[in-house]
Amino acid sequence: MKIGVVSDSHGNLHDLELALADMGHVDILFHLGDYVEDGEYLKTLTNTPVYLIKGNMDRFTQAGKDEILLVVDGVAILACHGHAYGVKSDLYRVTLRGQERNARIVLFGHTHQAYLSDDGQIMLFNPGSVGAPRMGGEKSYGIITIDGDEIDGQIIPLKK
Repeated sequence: MKIGVVSDSHGNLHDLELALADMGHVDILFHLGDYVEDGEYLKTLTNTPVYLIKGNMDRFTQAGKDEILLVVDGVAILACHGHAYGVKSDLYRVTLRGQERNARIVLFGHTHQAYLSDDGQIMLFNPGSVGAPRMGGEKSYGIITIDGDEIDGQIIPLKK
């Protein structure tokens, strides 16, 4: 199972298209918010199921969910934007939420900075921003592969 993850596109449809093309075939795709309508646009470009998360910039739209728990190949994935869990300060609350939901993988965005940590119990995965990175970071997206008991996450810089 190959999962594509993008976040914080902020209307940058060109770079969103580049990320989609670069990631190749994925079985499912997450857009983790800011702007959820960009995730709606992704749906027009692919037949892959696209799961839409509302970010802090998406509070006035009906599209997307605040949080999604999805079980894929027996692996529980919790997807959120992260703003409700204070991810710009620390990752304690988002980790706790993942534990509460028995998630093996917690996807989040909001910081516009890529992050990947896996202690064997919970993988915390932020693909960074495909549209507006911060702190001198590169535009990026993420790929997670699940193959039996093996789970691998990659942060991939967007090719120019």
